[in-house]
Amino acid sequence: MRPLLHATLCMMLVLAAVPAAATGTRELQVATLRMAGTESTPSGNVESDAIADLNDALTREVCRRLAVRCNQQPMPFAEIIPGVESGRFQLGVGNVLRTPEREERVLFSNMLWRSSSRLVGTPQSIRKHRPEGSSELRLESLRNVRIAVERGTQQQRYVSRVAADNRLAVVETTTVKDALQQLLDGRADFALMPIRSAYFLMLQQPAGAADFAGPALTEQGLGGTVHMILPKGEQALRSEVDAALDAMRRDGTFQRIIRRYMPFLAD
Repeated sequence: MRPLLHATLCMMLVLAAVPAAATGTRELQVATLRMAGTESTPSGNVESDAIADLNDALTREVCRRLAVRCNQQPMPFAEIIPGVESGRFQLGVGNVLRTPEREERVLFSNMLWRSSSRLVGTPQSIRKHRPEGSSELRLESLRNVRIAVERGTQQQRYVSRVAADNRLAVVETTTVKDALQQLLDGRADFALMPIRSAYFLMLQQPAGAADFAGPALTEQGLGGTVHMILPKGEQALRSEVDAALDAMRRDGTFQRIIRRYMPFLAD
């Protein structure tokens, strides 16, 4: 090997081994949401893969605009808030809803999108129970119908509270997927589900098997705003993150990322 080429290669190897701190590049430790099956290989679950890919795409774009090196650590949702709160991570990206209790623990970025719940019905059930002369079916107007909900969720708690007054039969299931199956099997007239789960579960069904019925629901814990989160002491970093998100919206990058992975959230 010629001396000049050998020296150049050696210098490249040395620079590659220099840590970020030595080169002046800032580093951020980022906690991102890990869904089942996304640890190392494709899961075959379109919801899990899309959520993981969306989190990764948003994180990489924000970090690019901040000119920082981000070390992403995928983890279960339950570990994200404690990890950020303790300062172990400077940024958390995991579909975190903003609540008063969480505001006591972490900082929230500007809103990413709104989370909500939606009624899902078969074409037959929607036609049957839609009020005459109305183009929209609403949960509070339903009477004498069976609504499937996943046990232990905000959806189950909400329907259970209004069931007696509205003469609703609550069909409790062990998973949100089972709630949709109860609907498709004719053992429920509607299912009340988080919009994200409903969207991906319906993608796996034959076209037209089920559809959204009625408006998005956010009251009484059925939804809210989703944000990135930061430790309480990172106000300056939050301002940088918010500026990056604002710029992404202005130039359309944010919308393009959302439409690629979760088009129903793009509005």
